[in-house]
Amino acid sequence: MVELKNSSLTVRIAERGAEIVSVKNAAGYEYIWQADPKFWAKHSPLLFPVCGRLLGFAYTFAGKRYEMGNHGFAQRKIFAAEQRSGTEAAFTLTEDEETLAEYPFRFVLTQRYLLEGEKLRVFTRVHNPADTPLYCNFGSHEAYAAGGEFSDWSVRFEHTEDLTLAEQKGGYLTGAAVPYAQGVRELPLRYEMFADDSMLFRGLKSRRIRLLHGGKPVTEVEFSPYEHLLLWTKPGAPYICIEPWNGVPDYADADGELPHKKGILCIEGGGEIEMEHAVTFFTE
Repeated sequence: MVELKNSSLTVRIAERGAEIVSVKNAAGYEYIWQADPKFWAKHSPLLFPVCGRLLGFAYTFAGKRYEMGNHGFAQRKIFAAEQRSGTEAAFTLTEDEETLAEYPFRFVLTQRYLLEGEKLRVFTRVHNPADTPLYCNFGSHEAYAAGGEFSDWSVRFEHTEDLTLAEQKGGYLTGAAVPYAQGVRELPLRYEMFADDSMLFRGLKSRRIRLLHGGKPVTEVEFSPYEHLLLWTKPGAPYICIEPWNGVPDYADADGELPHKKGILCIEGGGEIEMEHAVTFFTE
């Protein structure tokens, strides 16, 4: 376990999955969902090399079929941790026999955390050390504690939005865009919003979103380089996930070929992609 700390926050990050497991302020308030298995036994998994679900939990590449679970394998792997200072740490994962059995690519996945005041900056980088293209997506799945009456919680967008959702059936995208609500700046949270699955927004103007409790700011997520934003919880569970992704679940009519997957990133040999999102934890 790696700990980052300043006068405002204490952050604990596990080597397994490079996962944030705790963020507390000086008064001891816990911002991160504490993985009660009654609801969901995770805190904030890192999604790689896919975001969401593959059709039939499988894909094909170069004529061979591979099986892979929701959100890929990074969340269950042990990363090599490097504590660079009291407020910075990096976690690195590379391919091994297990990953190659379900993902036939060499890669260097680095998750770097930098604590600055009340803000935790998160840098996700994928490097391709091979000579051939690498296909992947990545995203984050931070779950924030949302205790008490769930209806007291809301999210506020950076800009007023005409909200449209990407329709999902059985964990897959149908290709339909569903108008949800117009002229929305603040969206009250209700469990019935998540009866079918996550809310995957399309075409947001906002590049930051704030979580409020009783109208008071608790966290704010900045996700500028990420194309997609999702909200998710399980009905009855005292948490809300705010998730920046650069990929999406498979479409129901996907052909299963990894290079054809809609939204997949292609990193040429020797190249890399890095994206940053940041979370502000309000302490007053």
